[in-house]
Amino acid sequence: MKKLAIVFSTVLALVACNKTPDPAVSVNPATVAVAYSGTDGTVAVELKANRPWKLTRDEQTWYSVEPLEGTGDATLYIRVDALEEVAARAAELTIQAETATAKLSIVQGLPEVEDVKSGSFVIEEVFFTGCLLEDGQTTDSMDGDQYFKITNNTDKLLYADGLIICKSSENSQNGGFSYWLVDDDLSGHILVKDMFQFPGDGDDVPVLPGNSLVVAFAAQDFATENGSGLDLSGADFEIFDGEELDVDNPDVPNMNIFLKSSKSFSFLHNRGYESYALVVLPDDVTEESFMADNAFTGTRSFWMDGEALVKGSDYLAGSYLIPNVWVVDGINCGVEEEYGNPAFNATIDAGYTGCGTVDKDPERFGKSAIRKSADGKLVDTNNSTNDFTRDATPSLK
Repeated sequence: MKKLAIVFSTVLALVACNKTPDPAVSVNPATVAVAYSGTDGTVAVELKANRPWKLTRDEQTWYSVEPLEGTGDATLYIRVDALEEVAARAAELTIQAETATAKLSIVQGLPEVEDVKSGSFVIEEVFFTGCLLEDGQTTDSMDGDQYFKITNNTDKLLYADGLIICKSSENSQNGGFSYWLVDDDLSGHILVKDMFQFPGDGDDVPVLPGNSLVVAFAAQDFATENGSGLDLSGADFEIFDGEELDVDNPDVPNMNIFLKSSKSFSFLHNRGYESYALVVLPDDVTEESFMADNAFTGTRSFWMDGEALVKGSDYLAGSYLIPNVWVVDGINCGVEEEYGNPAFNATIDAGYTGCGTVDKDPERFGKSAIRKSADGKLVDTNNSTNDFTRDATPSLK
């Protein structure tokens, strides 16, 4: 009997040792948090399983996972696309190994929000030259074949609500035989005549890091209409001057006309005489108070052949002073031939950019001034001579 008991105990021990473990599956980490910009390469997740397993995913296409099945332990590789819209997104995946289940969550959040007053929007491009039509003699520029590209040059989310694009009141091409010069000291201000403001109440115009807003003077498909212009029908915003003057694209939201010096439709000087700035007004400055408090009442003199023939004449109405501290970004534009005094002082821009080398340069058409990039950011040294590429191919060509 003793011998039988020993044999029976041995059999029970062998049965206990050979018992198959219950199905099990797990992942580490169980939640993968990825940046708004997606992943450079992949995120690895370690999967442990003692049975063949299969991963079930939803139909969203902004992420991918490999492999989707296996027979034991494995490494899952997750790749996520960059956000194109300002909205966080998430996915929950299920891994099944017989009766065992594990959940894997992928969460892609928004970047931190930056205050637009930090000065992190920049003018990436200004296309003012227009495109020659097929006859080689005329351009579309007076009809609106022009645009700005305004870019978020930070790693954070910015809102463009309230941001204003300004055109200089003075031009830089005052180095010729005759020209006007402002008599007043403008070292602490810029002088502007046109102001176009992005609409919104603070969180209506989001711009992800590195993304841009295209502001067209006419959001039309000039390429289809005349065979040589640019297709601006997909612009983010349009400068619309009213039905009596302009053609509105109902699919493109309009900029607010904050200030306008001309009763005609708006356009850019197609030789590049003007300068441009991005401005944010303080919270307590309204459109009405700005007009009342910032109108320029100084004088300017008319110079001819290096001599001031007319001194201290009243300045034309419709120009306004903006303190330098309100300026987010600014660029001087001009032509190399007879380039004179820049419209904006060196605090805003120590150089200048543009297209063409001589006044009325026939080679300037269809070319743009575009900011350079380095190390994944746009170059911004407050010197447009260094920061911009002149005579570049328009980015919307």
